[in-house]
Amino acid sequence: MDRIRTVAIIAVALSVSSVSAKADCAPDQHQSFICGEGKAAVRVFPDTISPSRKLAFGWRTSEGLPSGQAEPPGDVEDVLVKLSDGAVLGRLGGSYWASGEMRANRYDLIAAWSPDSRAVVEVANSRWDTDAFRFYSVGDAGLVSLDLHDLVEQTVRAKAAKKVEKGRVFRVREDLPVKLEADGRLTFTAILFIPKSEQPALGFHVELMIKTVKSAAAARVISVQPAKLPN
Repeated sequence: MDRIRTVAIIAVALSVSSVSAKADCAPDQHQSFICGEGKAAVRVFPDTISPSRKLAFGWRTSEGLPSGQAEPPGDVEDVLVKLSDGAVLGRLGGSYWASGEMRANRYDLIAAWSPDSRAVVEVANSRWDTDAFRFYSVGDAGLVSLDLHDLVEQTVRAKAAKKVEKGRVFRVREDLPVKLEADGRLTFTAILFIPKSEQPALGFHVELMIKTVKSAAAARVISVQPAKLPN
């Protein structure tokens, strides 16, 4: 394994406090849950529910949730929500939405949970870019958030030849496995590519180690390997 000699570490994480009052969650007609009422209501993304079934990603807007096939009436905010009582633990980095009848066009969101449900990685992609790539730890000290985007992008670009990577966009592949282990080991595939170009994307298998201590988290790159991408 090709070890990265210069280890990149993010030493300070953001501690995100709860940003809403508690409000019970109830199932909706689209195999999801609605937590709360009125403008504070949050709709859960059912495919982001944690292994413990206690936490999930959801979305809300400044004007409340839309009804029927209407698009969101206000600014969209993605959040981490506690399903037992609907408490919002913190805001996420993305702005994806899905109502069960409609969804944000050319946006994708995945939640890669640790087996013990105490940590999760958010990958929020728009048409070309990775808009948010963040680690969250849920513990007694509250929600600890760590941005992984810049660390990984800089490391991947350093691995690519300068003349080859010029003009290419960085993206974490949401359609390939993103796996977070209980010990904080994170593995995923990142690419550098030119939008609307027939030139093949450059793929990389990336491995990080993420550690959380009380109200802070740090990440270091363990390895970056060239990856053959599926057609």
